[in-house]
Amino acid sequence: MSHYGRFTQIDLADLSFLSSRMQDPSQLNREASRFALELAALSYDFQVSPWLDAGWTDISIQADERLLGGVGVTQLADRPLYQRMVNEFVPVAARRVIKSNHNIKQIAGMLWKPTPSTRTGKAISMIHPLENGRFVVAIGFMGTGKRRMDWEVNFRLSHPENFHQGFLDTAIQFEENSEKINFDQTAALLDIPALTLKDVLEEASKPNSRFTIFATGHSQGAAVLQVWVWRQMQKGLLRENVLGYGFASPSVTSLSADKIKNYPIFHFSNSDDAFSKIGLFRHIGKGYIYHADDEFRAFCYQGHETDEVFMKLISWFNKFEGTQDAISFSLAYLQALSVLPVEDIQASLAIMGGTNRAERFLLNQDEPVYGILRFMNRLLLSNYKSAMKKLPDEHYISDMADSLQQQIEYAGAERFARTIFQVLGVPHTLVFRDIATPGLAPYHYMVIRGFGEMREED
Repeated sequence: MSHYGRFTQIDLADLSFLSSRMQDPSQLNREASRFALELAALSYDFQVSPWLDAGWTDISIQADERLLGGVGVTQLADRPLYQRMVNEFVPVAARRVIKSNHNIKQIAGMLWKPTPSTRTGKAISMIHPLENGRFVVAIGFMGTGKRRMDWEVNFRLSHPENFHQGFLDTAIQFEENSEKINFDQTAALLDIPALTLKDVLEEASKPNSRFTIFATGHSQGAAVLQVWVWRQMQKGLLRENVLGYGFASPSVTSLSADKIKNYPIFHFSNSDDAFSKIGLFRHIGKGYIYHADDEFRAFCYQGHETDEVFMKLISWFNKFEGTQDAISFSLAYLQALSVLPVEDIQASLAIMGGTNRAERFLLNQDEPVYGILRFMNRLLLSNYKSAMKKLPDEHYISDMADSLQQQIEYAGAERFARTIFQVLGVPHTLVFRDIATPGLAPYHYMVIRGFGEMREED
């Protein structure tokens, strides 16, 4: 029986694209990209049932500092009823761990009391048998969640080891779990005492390995994917035994281009997606871009493309050439906000978080509002210096702030703030979870309708 992916309708048990990839590993593969999209989407919601039905087993979920495993094929279990209970419980428990919180409340807490550092890496791993005693291990790295601590990873821009510190730390977290990620049902099939991801990686560092690793991620997940694959290959993982696909991939390294371009990772980018232009300096692997046009935007942007403010901001963000431009824009926006009436600042900040009673009280107090602006400005300046090893040009920021102030006054502060987040989010979307939503999300569109129009980046 075929078991189809929710978004691309591919057979989740058909891994023949890996054979095609081995024949020409330098080329983007349509079937691989569709499978990667399904796996990247799974890393957000952990809806494992179709994957279990397709024969994937030994599923483990890393959710922050917890590693939840034991999800497997019921037919292979000694206790089928218990296995069904585990299969139901583990994904639900993982979703609860990564439940979002209110951003403003958390930012406010950072102003006057310390918060403990939490490791926030999220990933799903599993294994599927092939013919001739071979196996595919699939790994999906989740993108940024909605909590403040999820976003903190993105802003750790120092790079003493030539890698974005936040992405490096998250990749190392998953790496450290490799000996705890168990493939128990597969070990039983092979009649061996135990099999872990660490064991798989060791064998995949040798010719004629039984194991092929396929990894993917979206947004922050695509960044972690790059660093993780790099580190495993530095330890000996053979390129013929690993393949990665990233969607909306941030840049991750300061290494020279000639040291990173030939890694077996392919990136999908929307030209309107600001996040694919920022992170650190360079991507690992080969990048492909879809150049957004009116037809693409009308199909994917849910009417936002008809909003004049939205399109002006799209044009502005499309000029970004790197992280320094994104931080400069953010600094200029805060400077423009600071001279507006306090009600406009409150309305703008409210867009960033929830609207419960505590947050409304906080935003109704003048001093905490200006305190938040000062805190955010200090944080951005620190991030800029960490990434660029210098401070931004104050005159350049001031000139940009004057221009932004005019646009804010034209659009209205609340509308402008809301549109910034729409411009950041809409072109960045992997899939629409509500299947009744018309059109396709941008990255979904690329693998379904726009694959032939993907163009290799220089």
